[in-house]
Amino acid sequence: MSKKVLILSEAIGDGHTKAAEGLMQGISHLAPSIQTQILEVGQTLHPLTSKLLVNSYLKMISLSPSIWRKLYQYKQNQPLSDWKKSVIYQLFHRRIEVIIEQEKPHLVICTHPFTSSSLSRLKRLGHTFTLCTVITDFHVHGAWVHSEVDIYLVSSEDISTQLMQMGIPENRLIATGLPISSNFWLRKNKQEIRKKLKLKNMPSVLVMGGGLGLGGIQQLANELIKWKEKIQVIICTGRNEKLRRTLLKNKMVHHPHVHIIGFVEHIDEWMIAADLLITKPGGLTCYEALSKGLPLYIYQPIPGHEEGNCDYLVKNRLAIQIDGLNHIDELIGNLLISSTEMQFLQERIREFQQNVDPLASAEFIINLLRQTRVHYQI
Repeated sequence: MSKKVLILSEAIGDGHTKAAEGLMQGISHLAPSIQTQILEVGQTLHPLTSKLLVNSYLKMISLSPSIWRKLYQYKQNQPLSDWKKSVIYQLFHRRIEVIIEQEKPHLVICTHPFTSSSLSRLKRLGHTFTLCTVITDFHVHGAWVHSEVDIYLVSSEDISTQLMQMGIPENRLIATGLPISSNFWLRKNKQEIRKKLKLKNMPSVLVMGGGLGLGGIQQLANELIKWKEKIQVIICTGRNEKLRRTLLKNKMVHHPHVHIIGFVEHIDEWMIAADLLITKPGGLTCYEALSKGLPLYIYQPIPGHEEGNCDYLVKNRLAIQIDGLNHIDELIGNLLISSTEMQFLQERIREFQQNVDPLASAEFIINLLRQTRVHYQI
């Protein structure tokens, strides 16, 4: 009988489900006989409540970022209390145990702290199954921390250290890097990709704000298009169709060197085509860019987890933070002349790439499955 893996995510941003998809692709590539299924649990069980959560989160980070920062930082180095786990379960995951019983997976993997919370709660209440959690950022909030998790797959040893400080034993921590889509495993020629995407062969800047099109994209676009005669500007608005339409109303964007794109399936190709990425620091987006050797400049991180990502990337000299739009002209100048700053950033990213194994997470899961017996007490 083939083994079965159930990967549980949430439809809050794109990164958690992208990590799940990357892991599924890796497992299917290395061991096609293993059955792998992804579920966005809140969206599946309680779609209206999940939609309300996402809308509330977006409004808070847009209108009251300082309040969200305080909420995020409150006891951020402590695991969730039992009553908080109960609230998450009641709001988003009631009857999640029915999914586990129906699917009967040999292994459950969570790529979001909420799903990890509810699954760990089930285990604490006596349900028996093997639970693995993939942390999709470069730093850890206490919401990820549950003693019931059997294995954590993390992006770096820094994450392992943080988890140990919050009480997770070292033997449960495996630094595999983040699982990324199979599109990012392949090497492709920059000039050929530019030709395919109908781009000019000239210095190119890609601007992204994640799947939700956040991160001050409109202000960045207004500054960058002033340089449209010397550089190629690619603005990716993700699923933010309102932002894409707003940008297209600006007459200055209607230029052969300016490209406004919405959500695209093969963002890896746009990253290959670019010479520099300006983005808010979502964990998966930054890891994908680094895996492609694309220099990172960070702008307007979302308070909380993205500020933690930014701190890690800047501290390890894998990215540079843009403090304000007044630095854009200097940034473009550095790109055009291949400044010492730009060369140093590229060298650090090349060093990082040497340790990137996009299949490491999948390999570990496959080896874990060989040791896992299916046993349920639901």
